[in-house]
Amino acid sequence: MYNPASTHSASINSATKGLPGLDRIAFHNVAELEPAAGYGVHLRRIPRSVREHLNERGRFIAGEAGGCELRFVTPAPNIRVTLTLPETGGSVTVYKGGLFHSRHELQAGSIRTLQLSEPPRLAMAERELLMEAGFAPEVWRICFGRYACVVCGIETFGHPLRPPVEGEIPRTRWIAYGSSITYGENSSLPYIAHAARRLAADVLNLGMSGSCHCEREMSNYLAAQEDWSFMTLELGVNMRDHLSPDEFRERSGYLLDQLVSRHPGKPVAVITMYPNFAVFPGSGIAEKDLQFNDILRSHVQRLSRPKLSLIEGSRVLDDLAGLSCDLIHPGDEGHIRMGENLARELAGIL
Repeated sequence: MYNPASTHSASINSATKGLPGLDRIAFHNVAELEPAAGYGVHLRRIPRSVREHLNERGRFIAGEAGGCELRFVTPAPNIRVTLTLPETGGSVTVYKGGLFHSRHELQAGSIRTLQLSEPPRLAMAERELLMEAGFAPEVWRICFGRYACVVCGIETFGHPLRPPVEGEIPRTRWIAYGSSITYGENSSLPYIAHAARRLAADVLNLGMSGSCHCEREMSNYLAAQEDWSFMTLELGVNMRDHLSPDEFRERSGYLLDQLVSRHPGKPVAVITMYPNFAVFPGSGIAEKDLQFNDILRSHVQRLSRPKLSLIEGSRVLDDLAGLSCDLIHPGDEGHIRMGENLARELAGIL
């Protein structure tokens, strides 16, 4: 995973060669820059060497840009960011630090140039008053959603351009692995992002919509990461329909064994499944839901490590009315409440 210090690494310089400005910015939550057919680079959250070993759905979900960001600092009053969404359209959201700047709707397949202007009123405010979320207001953040994204270049019209440095972004880095709920299904701002703001944490969202299966390659990849402060694992709901309890026990156990053995000093929080339609007798899967949650509890008890914690999903999603009508994905209100609750749970652990 790239951090600001790695922006000038040889691999990035190679991938961004000939693409204006991209060798002078930070790529957040991007594990790999993959050259696109024609021009530009794909933003990939998970490298191809791991993606090709995931389940069928996971192979393309892992290549989406949800949670990826372009981050940079420039005194330029006007900026142009050129990109395209090659497969499906969607919204690109722009922030200055933690402050909302603008939202841009892009159609699939067309190259679009975002024209961004420095907000004049930011200069009126004391910098420290705008940094509660951990981001400095001088940091431009171009944030992407659940779609494939190709970035082509950044133009600052002769003004300097650089990645953020220490003190301009949160020092605490949070890896969040889980299902579409963690990824942000049915929400303009996932609960993970709400909690991160409360904790002044920089979240690396590795939610896998419908495909969080704890494959051994994915578990090894997570355990191999070094640049993180704490990790949350929202497990079970995507495996409930595909794996037996014994298979779930083996996969989830392997992931936790790898994490605690390689990172004994870092907090890892396991989250049981959030309440969903399975809690109702008519679902037919209530018993399996309980079994999977008990398996997660047993892993935490078996390992008995001081930095390994269990968070009950029912303490985070504590109001079923926060769900959408599919009775599994929270709506916007549910995500907001979940974010507040999770931040409180994590604050006690951290």
